[in-house]
Amino acid sequence: MLCLSAIVLAGALGVSAQQPGAVGSIAGCLSDITHQALPGAAVIAKGGGVQRTTETGRDGCYDLKDLPVASYRVTARLTGFDNVTRAKVLVAPSTATRLDLTTGASPICECVREGGVTLEEQWEYADAVLHVRVMDPESEASMPEGYYRHRARVLNALKPPSGQRPAAIFLVQNQRSGSPEPYDVGQELVAFLKSSGSGTFRVVNDNPGLALGGPDPSIVFFVQDGHIERQPIGWFGHIGKPIDVLLAELRRLSRRK
Repeated sequence: MLCLSAIVLAGALGVSAQQPGAVGSIAGCLSDITHQALPGAAVIAKGGGVQRTTETGRDGCYDLKDLPVASYRVTARLTGFDNVTRAKVLVAPSTATRLDLTTGASPICECVREGGVTLEEQWEYADAVLHVRVMDPESEASMPEGYYRHRARVLNALKPPSGQRPAAIFLVQNQRSGSPEPYDVGQELVAFLKSSGSGTFRVVNDNPGLALGGPDPSIVFFVQDGHIERQPIGWFGHIGKPIDVLLAELRRLSRRK
């Protein structure tokens, strides 16, 4: 499937050293682009080895209390609206960090399947297939609004682009409503890429949320602790399997050429 969307993405705050035992909080309000409060949204903060979740109240506001001093990534999600994320939100001792967020209604997704529904069909359709590990998110002034940029290290170039093995790539995540929050550092992905020309690639087919060189969705398998945690929409039988099983199958396809 192909799906496009955009969000309002807030900026980032600075980072300071952690102070063990000290706590603070993050509080603010979520609204749409017309300044209407958005109650019932999930607000998730990750950082300093902890994850906390709360919900916006009737006034659209939230309060994440007793957070250890650290730098956090905060994501707000509400059905029918685009996700919004702010990275490097600093929590200082005995301080309430103010973080107001703004988002917009999600556009309707018109979806078309590309490339086939089997691994073999997708392998033949893709111009590259890479097994990567997500690294730190990066700020990029030229990024389209609503996209979240990560650097990723290439672990296996199963089908290298133009016969060359890249050392690293950039992943650009589209935060459509209902899609997962931004990828965690250390998250592994197996992504099927299609050439967009001029040395850039897009990820093909049916999961909203990932792009390489352009704002397209993906066929991508998500890996956690050596096992497949999520598979493309409409695919079955891969969740829970060791990543080595999928990699072996893809290597067999490579040897068939």
